[in-house]
Order: sequence, then structure tokens, then C-alpha cells
Amino acid sequence: MMTLTTDQITEIKRFINSRGFTHIEVEMEILDHVASAIEEKLDKDPQKTIQQAISEVHSGFGPLGFSVMEDEFKKGFGKLMKRELKSLLQSYLLGPKALYSLLIYAVFFLVGILVLPHLNNSALSLKLYYYSVGIIVSTIVLISNRNSSKRWHKKSFVMGTIAPYAIFAFTLGGQFFGVGTEIMMNNTGNSLSVVLFALFSAIIVLYGMIISELLQWGMAWTQERYLKYA
Repeated sequence: MMTLTTDQITEIKRFINSRGFTHIEVEMEILDHVASAIEEKLDKDPQKTIQQAISEVHSGFGPLGFSVMEDEFKKGFGKLMKRELKSLLQSYLLGPKALYSLLIYAVFFLVGILVLPHLNNSALSLKLYYYSVGIIVSTIVLISNRNSSKRWHKKSFVMGTIAPYAIFAFTLGGQFFGVGTEIMMNNTGNSLSVVLFALFSAIIVLYGMIISELLQWGMAWTQERYLKYA
């Protein structure tokens, strides 16, 4: 049972921040380990000040200090995020959300039937189309998660790790899918072009939906750790 006071916890947080560890998740990870060690020292010697206990615990980490714990945290979170991403992919491809994927594909298939004949095999037109879809998807993802973004801003390692993937959506569309569809239009039948048009469009939208859910998962994960010592 943690017996450190709020002021003592604040003092530990201040020390951790002073060493350059300002991401809230990293701060909480270090605090979780350091607080127990400090509490043990204060229990053994009640006359010892919190500053002395912090200094002794920090010295025990060696010349690299808390950076070793930061590296371990980032590696651990990277593995955790990959597992969550894999779970989301499975859900949208083979799980309960696969119906959404099929519906999105069907909508874009119909759009392709209506739109492709009017593009005249233009790579530029296709690029502009995919860029537009990507930009819309990126904007929706960022706006739908803006409350978390405003709260944590640059304090969150999780937000800083996942959010850039949302912005990547329009690059994914314009640079790769536009050229790919244009090549297929010039070398294959129109029916296959429509299939690829729908597939690429659906991928961009599903990509945005998955990244949005990943952001929400990450923020909930961060919030859980933050509340422990809030």
C-alpha cells in the first residue's frame, strides 16, 4: 500500500521532469518503480528527507540514470501497440467489423463504376482523387481525437507515436494508389480497374478508422496510468 503523500509524489515527479523525462507515460513508468524504492528507504529511515531518498534511488540506476527505464518502456509499448494494431486489423478483416469493410468497399465500387469512365486514364486525376480522400480521412481522424490531443499535446509519448500515422493517409493514397490504378487502367480491362479503385479507396478509409481506434486505445492506456498518481 503506497504511503507517500501527495507532496512527496509531486516532488518525485518534479525530479523526474528535471532530468528531461517529460512524456507523461514515461514519467508514470519511472514513478511507478521509483516511488516504491523511495517509500522503502523512508520506512527504514523516517529521518531521511524525500530529497535524500530520491537522490539515493536515482544514483542506484547508475550513470545512465532513468534513461534505461525509458528505453525499456518505449520497447515495451512498441510491442504492445503492434499487438493492438494486429487485433484491430483482424477485427476489420475477419472479425465482427468485417461487415463494415465490405460495405465501404461496395460503396467505393459503385463510385468507381460512375467515376472511372470520366477520368480518361489520367494519373493526375487519380492522384488528386486519392489525395483528397486521404486528406479528408486524416482530418476526420485528427478532429475526432482533438480533445485528447488538446489535453496531452506534447506531453504524451503515445499521442506523438500514433498521431503521425493519421497524417500519412493522404500520402499513402496519392503517391502509391493513384499511380497503381492508372497503370492498371492502361494495361487491363475496366472491370479490374474498378476493383482496384474500390480496394485502394477502402484501404485509405479503413486505415483512418483503425488509426483512430488505435489513438483512442492509446489515450485510454495513458489515462489509466496517469490516474494512478494524479
